[in-house]
Amino acid sequence: MLLAQVCEVSHPCLAIIGIVAIVLVVLLIWGSRNPLVWRVLAVVGMGTGVGLLVWGIIIAAMKEEPPIGSPAGIIATGAGILASAIVLLVISFVGGRTIRKE
Repeated sequence: MLLAQVCEVSHPCLAIIGIVAIVLVVLLIWGSRNPLVWRVLAVVGMGTGVGLLVWGIIIAAMKEEPPIGSPAGIIATGAGILASAIVLLVISFVGGRTIRKE
């Protein structure tokens, strides 16, 4: 409820955010069995992170007010998403290898 007051977000929007969070958790769990899922999530995350970084930098340079948050918050969120997507991509290639016995 506090988040809805601070960000001026309506209840349907909070429901959508909750559903997206649940879907992401399910995809992360599924990715532990199938690394391709993690690679797809990493690519989507990198695109989202770079997009938020560029958006935040442009808003800050033009000295405009973003519709949500602040330019610094948008830049920080983009950097966090980008860093976590890179880590997820590395983990998808490194972890979970099975060794065949001959």
